[in-house]
Amino acid sequence: MRIKIMALESSPTFKHAIADPISRKALLGIGRKISFVPSMNRSLNRGETEDFSSPCPSSVWTSGNYHSLLEVPMFYPIGRTSTVVNCYDLGGIANRILGCLQKLSITAKFNASEACTLFAETLDYTKFYVRLYKDSKGILVELQRVDGDSFNFIKYAHLILASARGEKIDERKSATRRRSSLNYIPASILSCHIEQCPHEDSTDAYMMHVEELIKKDRSDAILLGIESLLLLTDRDRSTVSLSAAEAVLSGNGHSVIKDFIYKCIHCPRLALSPEDYDFDHASRQCETMHNTALAVLGNSLQTASDAECPRLLRSLLQSEEWMGHAGLVDALLYELSHAEDRSHDAYHAARCLNTLLDSSSEMKRTLIERGLPNVMKDSQTVGRRRHSLLARECDAALALMADV
Repeated sequence: MRIKIMALESSPTFKHAIADPISRKALLGIGRKISFVPSMNRSLNRGETEDFSSPCPSSVWTSGNYHSLLEVPMFYPIGRTSTVVNCYDLGGIANRILGCLQKLSITAKFNASEACTLFAETLDYTKFYVRLYKDSKGILVELQRVDGDSFNFIKYAHLILASARGEKIDERKSATRRRSSLNYIPASILSCHIEQCPHEDSTDAYMMHVEELIKKDRSDAILLGIESLLLLTDRDRSTVSLSAAEAVLSGNGHSVIKDFIYKCIHCPRLALSPEDYDFDHASRQCETMHNTALAVLGNSLQTASDAECPRLLRSLLQSEEWMGHAGLVDALLYELSHAEDRSHDAYHAARCLNTLLDSSSEMKRTLIERGLPNVMKDSQTVGRRRHSLLARECDAALALMADV
């Protein structure tokens, strides 16, 4: 008898599923068809996310009407980041969600085999699913985090769910999205730490720490190094941003850093160790390093421009690494031309090109001759539909080229 009691106590229960806002009738499957539980906890390996490859217009994401939606599967625990919209207008809810994602500069892709499911990614690498289900009171909208910072996901989720319900989004809250650096690190931490030691010594010390990290053969250390460089080049968060920008753009005694950033932009897989490359070929590590390197380059150019350092920016015009065949300018134009597929990368490329446009009239003429206006117009169309920050950068660039 004692053995039976112990087995009963250790048996699994469905307490979480019963506590969620699904009726007991629905849990028992009374009066409806039994649905399969959707694939949860998807990994982000290469073979699992290639299906989510198409940018999503609402007409494709939600083809059909309310009656075409799936019901919530049996024993499927709905997460806290969900809401029931008391409305049966599927197209209207989908348009509001996509409009909110555009304002927040969150990219969204869909998979034709998974109806009413989006795979979304923010600028700070937070990834999540957006799913729609049929509910007795309307349409259930659920967001499920896959990867990235939990705190940022909750902030995004509140805004997206409020938009799905038809509530007006506070633009001040939506402005908290990352523009040029990681938004989960307070701006005061780095500045306060640097003030404790002499400026020149601290600059060299920070650059040396970055070099030590990016020279290691572990991908976690390499990512930490490039994220540290992202903060060091951010003028709003670092008091050594100009020195860090010079290291990125011209070497300035730290050619290892410059070569590493250029390598991550041109071919990020070469920055990985052979073991990491075999394990994670052209997948998440490469994508993250590539995007962060573009952000570092944008920070560095913007810092040099704000510090009124024309010598540094003019030297780029004479640099073969920048202006030569298959140089950085060509790489940035390539990124911008693929805005439909990689909007986050295109946004950082647009930031870089905007700063170059404003650096000198000669640089502006060179970029126009290389076809920048047409590429910017195409990216502007993508940005207005899917990525507000990209649209803003394209608007600024086209305004700079209008007087030529």
